[in-house]
Amino acid sequence: MIIFGQRGNNIGSFESNGSCEYCNNEGTQQFTVYGKYAHVFWIPTFPLGRKAFSECTHCKRTLEKKNFPPKLLNQYNTNKGEVKRPVWHWSGLLLFGLLVLFIAFAGKPA
Repeated sequence: MIIFGQRGNNIGSFESNGSCEYCNNEGTQQFTVYGKYAHVFWIPTFPLGRKAFSECTHCKRTLEKKNFPPKLLNQYNTNKGEVKRPVWHWSGLLLFGLLVLFIAFAGKPA
């Protein structure tokens, strides 16, 4: 029986100095990025994608990336390099690759 599925977690966040279009407060935008990954036996195998959200820390208005106004999207694209995908999202493929190498070299005579 193989247990597989997908999960997500917060992979980073950063603040912006832009203003909220809803309440017009300056410097209250916080971007949060979530990474989704596939897992087998609860070992992360490979990333499936990421989702970004923006929240105003004053009025708590939250927007998904697909609903960002152009000004907010520009701020996100400028700063999204600060958030990197963690290496452990690839750990299952790394373990599988090491297992294949071990099997390949274990069968050869010295």
